[in-house]
Amino acid sequence: MEQEIVEFWADARNEIVGKCIQLSVKDSALGSDEWHQGNRERVFDSLWSVLLQDMQDDTLAKTEEVIGSLAREAVKYGRDVEPLERIIEILMESAEETARSKYPEEPDRLSRITGDVKEYLNKAMTVLARSIIKAQAEVIEKQKDYLLELSTPAIPLLDGILILPLIGTIDTRRAKQIMDNLLNGIVEAQADTVLIDISGVPIVDTQVAHHLMKTVQAARLLGARCIIVGIRPEFAQTIVKLGIDFGKIVTKNSLQAGLKLAFEWHNYELRRVGGGGHHAATGANS
Repeated sequence: MEQEIVEFWADARNEIVGKCIQLSVKDSALGSDEWHQGNRERVFDSLWSVLLQDMQDDTLAKTEEVIGSLAREAVKYGRDVEPLERIIEILMESAEETARSKYPEEPDRLSRITGDVKEYLNKAMTVLARSIIKAQAEVIEKQKDYLLELSTPAIPLLDGILILPLIGTIDTRRAKQIMDNLLNGIVEAQADTVLIDISGVPIVDTQVAHHLMKTVQAARLLGARCIIVGIRPEFAQTIVKLGIDFGKIVTKNSLQAGLKLAFEWHNYELRRVGGGGHHAATGANS
């Protein structure tokens, strides 16, 4: 970067930041944003400082760091990102106005300095746009992870028994989430029996079958027995056609049948009380 613009930027700090604050107070883009109004002096001073460092080093490293941090913070807390764009525009307007007041009789010098300011702050605007896109992508990715976790809950049923209902398509990423949730659930609940309900899985292919087998094997390493329930006829046919060995895995065609087996393993008794009807109670035999 030319020494001329570096010297201007360094010498005009008070004028540039002061004009930025003045312009921002009544700016419509910032007026409704309490956070940016309350932090405007810190933000403008921080941007002025990192821009000076980057102008001296002829880079954008520090600018990218600060702008990236502001973008991530805004996206994380759901604030509008438009004020960030306006902050850079105000910085540009303030620098140009300061330059015009300092060099009113030096048009060539004024043209060079304002040109360099525009070039540098336009680069900063590009950095901001990239940072916002990256921050939004990171938030979306985290939301996907949260949704995956919520979509595969390991639910404690009774002492020692968990139910893992699976709904929707199972790909490699979700299979890992399913296994993580199940193993953590086994440890937390001290469970030794797990019912994996696949009745809500629309397609069961080779990949899904192998994921289920790995999940069952991992549960066994923690001392838990698995019962796969919700086996539909087409799933059974697929397993046979693919030649996948489910011989060592306990399967049942319904959750009711799986629960009955799990209760037998744990010596639970399920019976009607109070004259029948639709009410039932579960008693445990210690």
